[in-house]
Amino acid sequence: MYALNEETRALTDLVRRLVQEHQMPLEARVLRGETLARRDYASGTQAARAVGLWGLTAPPEFGGAGLSLVDRMAITEENFRCLTPLRFGGSALGPLYALQGEQRARYLDPILEGRLNYCFAQTEPGGGGDPAGAILTHARETDRGWVINGAKIWISSFQEADVVFVVARTDKNKGAGGISMFAVAKDNPGLHAREVPMLGGFKTHQLTFSDCEVDALALIGGEGQGFKGAQQALSAARFDVAARALGVAQRAYEMMVEHAKQRVAFGGPLSEKQAVQSKIVDSWIEIQQNRLMLFHCAAQDDAGQDTRVQAGMLKMLCTEMVDRVVDRAIQIHGAAGCTYESPLAHWYDHQRMARIYEGPTDVHKYRVIARHLLA
Repeated sequence: MYALNEETRALTDLVRRLVQEHQMPLEARVLRGETLARRDYASGTQAARAVGLWGLTAPPEFGGAGLSLVDRMAITEENFRCLTPLRFGGSALGPLYALQGEQRARYLDPILEGRLNYCFAQTEPGGGGDPAGAILTHARETDRGWVINGAKIWISSFQEADVVFVVARTDKNKGAGGISMFAVAKDNPGLHAREVPMLGGFKTHQLTFSDCEVDALALIGGEGQGFKGAQQALSAARFDVAARALGVAQRAYEMMVEHAKQRVAFGGPLSEKQAVQSKIVDSWIEIQQNRLMLFHCAAQDDAGQDTRVQAGMLKMLCTEMVDRVVDRAIQIHGAAGCTYESPLAHWYDHQRMARIYEGPTDVHKYRVIARHLLA
């Protein structure tokens, strides 16, 4: 088991208390069949901000907590043991921290202060596993700024966003170096959205940009810098997905242990049955193996090492692992694990999607890891 230092353990204890007080009641409401709105999460967000859990990835000079990756992974794992985790604010996409003047006042400052919500749009209907090659959305410079045309799909958080950061091709002859990032206001008349329902009750959107005009300040980070900024965001997101999976797996494991001890069948508790013991032990071993790798790689990242390949590996391994653990927990619970009155059924839907977004398992295995090993 990975030993966290005293400061990190204190952070996880704090998150555990906040989740228990503010988020577990929300989980109970979801299990009763209620649909939550953004305002339902406000109490937890405000409580977290009051104790300094705000801007977790934002540097201290921008008013953020500037936490290490190890700290953030520990917080994320603890937070996602709950079906309705805390929502932290005050952090922005990496390229935004370099903004100055009017651009900073328009985008970065209100995001860090919690006044502006955003989403990120990269994936296109033509393919998401090869983002640089698949980006057909293009932006043309004009006297007044830029005109964007194209489409994005599977965009999460659009419903709550005020602005969309979208990557588009500005030079078709430069490959990844010809991709730039733009900020598009949600109410821009050239932006049209269609809701796309997903597994587990999630809602994503398909976005269409039709002669979508933005001014010169909407170009983020300079022309040709969009793909680099996007990949930085994705690497951090893959660590985050891995930690989320660990949190879910840990809670599912605890649920199966508790149920196995209490449930009596065929003359004794389930915990005495070898098949049940095997599922529990296998789950515990897999969780510990993946936790060791996650925190080891996070520590490497904090030390300044390039962990992009490790991020892909962890995202792949942890999302595959949590599928197996949740499946075993459902098997041990029987019919009680198949009802949406149990978080297990919700996680069964949610985690299937996790093997696809932020890069499908197969892409990480054969395009990221294999290419690195065989370079």
